[in-house]
Amino acid sequence: AVVSTQSTGDGEELQHTGGAQSQFTERYKLALKSTVGYTELIESKDKPEMTVVWAGHEPEQFKSLFPWWEDMTETIPAAETERRPTPLDEELKQFLQTEYTLQELQERPAGCDPLRLEQYLSDTEFEAIFSMTKKNFGSLQPWKQKKLKSAHGLF
Repeated sequence: AVVSTQSTGDGEELQHTGGAQSQFTERYKLALKSTVGYTELIESKDKPEMTVVWAGHEPEQFKSLFPWWEDMTETIPAAETERRPTPLDEELKQFLQTEYTLQELQERPAGCDPLRLEQYLSDTEFEAIFSMTKKNFGSLQPWKQKKLKSAHGLF
């Protein structure tokens, strides 16, 4: 199943499956955690301020670090809005969140495995939505799980 489609800017569209999305998300989380770990090793009183900068949305302060900077507008997906630099700890916090409401999950938050969105519901909300525990849900046939998830906008 295709989870998302991204335009390359030259008329070509890339389709991402849930598996590819999950792999990217896990690697991204590891990169963020590694960066945080690196900053914790620095023994200076003045720890560096770490910020996530998005391709195509680099601030002038960032660009000025590179004498031969050239803007590459083809890196910006057509439908993407302006992205501002994000403090590293805020970005990581978003990817480490383990519980969401149904409404939040229907909006496909970053950092969630798109093939297992139901697992991010609290136990209470899960049981209220599906009328069964997560364990019982896990023992259902895959087609039945898909049908139930689709009924609630989680597939």
